[in-house]
Amino acid sequence: MKYTDEQLDDGVKNNIFTNEQVSQFREYVKNSNNQITRFHKVLYYGGALLIISAMTWLMKSSWDSFGALGIAFISAAYIVVFLVAGYFVFFKKNLEVAGGLLFSIPIAVTPLFVFSLLRIFEFWPDSWAYDDYYVWVKGKWIVLELSAILVALPILIKTKFPFHVFLIAGSLWFFSMDIVPIIYKTTQITWTQRAFISQIFGLCMIGIGYFADIKFKKDYAFWMYLFGLITLVSGLSVFYNADIFKFILFGIANVLLILFSLFINRNIFLVFGAIGLVEFLGRLSWKFFKSSLYFPFALTLIGLLLIFSGIFFQKNKKKIEENIINKLPQVILDLRPKRYL
Repeated sequence: MKYTDEQLDDGVKNNIFTNEQVSQFREYVKNSNNQITRFHKVLYYGGALLIISAMTWLMKSSWDSFGALGIAFISAAYIVVFLVAGYFVFFKKNLEVAGGLLFSIPIAVTPLFVFSLLRIFEFWPDSWAYDDYYVWVKGKWIVLELSAILVALPILIKTKFPFHVFLIAGSLWFFSMDIVPIIYKTTQITWTQRAFISQIFGLCMIGIGYFADIKFKKDYAFWMYLFGLITLVSGLSVFYNADIFKFILFGIANVLLILFSLFINRNIFLVFGAIGLVEFLGRLSWKFFKSSLYFPFALTLIGLLLIFSGIFFQKNKKKIEENIINKLPQVILDLRPKRYL
């Protein structure tokens, strides 16, 4: 049965409802109508990602046709148009997801605009193409990453839309690779040197994510955790090749990631820790059984142990947390993000 505004007003006049109850009911109906389904989210995110892809890593043929000056004007137009559109949809129409994603497009297009502008002023060598930005590590690329971060931060502060952290975290990930030649002041860099910087940046990004996890109600931490773990684990994977001591540290680090996942109740640490542990055990079995007929059986045994460990953990997760986490001192328990507990 549907009710009209006149009927609700009559209910107030006849003392059936109060004005406050009617106002709350209308607000509830308005919010219900503004709720979006998964299908809407797929459309919103799909459209935004298509536009971002078109103006980032798929720009090669368009770049060749329009040149630096043309791309500078086009990317500037994209930035202005989508900033205005994002403001209108986000703040005027109160459509947070659609408006937030419209705001994400200027952030993603900013490196293209800066690259085109600096190409006009001959900052980049002629041999450098914009699509190389997503492939090759070069010190000068940090200008593009910093520009994207500087644009993203005020938009994130204004909108508080978590997806913008994805663009910031992605830029920081690229930055962690491109800063290496500048830190060492040479392009002749060993994999161990790269790995060391990756570990530092990975830990820093995880630290930022952890701070956001504790400080804010919205989930700003996930993307920082994801890119931080990618950076950290990729650095660890190179680092442990040096000697047996570092190899053991690599195994311990992955166990710590799994334990940390229990502490903050984030499955992403469990996933990366498990992948790293599989790599550790696989390398260990290769070291001892590579020339043996039993090598396939050793791997099979490790695989079965991991599967049964997963089953055991799934059935006893609550008990494990009670036995390990809840026995920690209260001062440490207070450091756990409260929303996920």
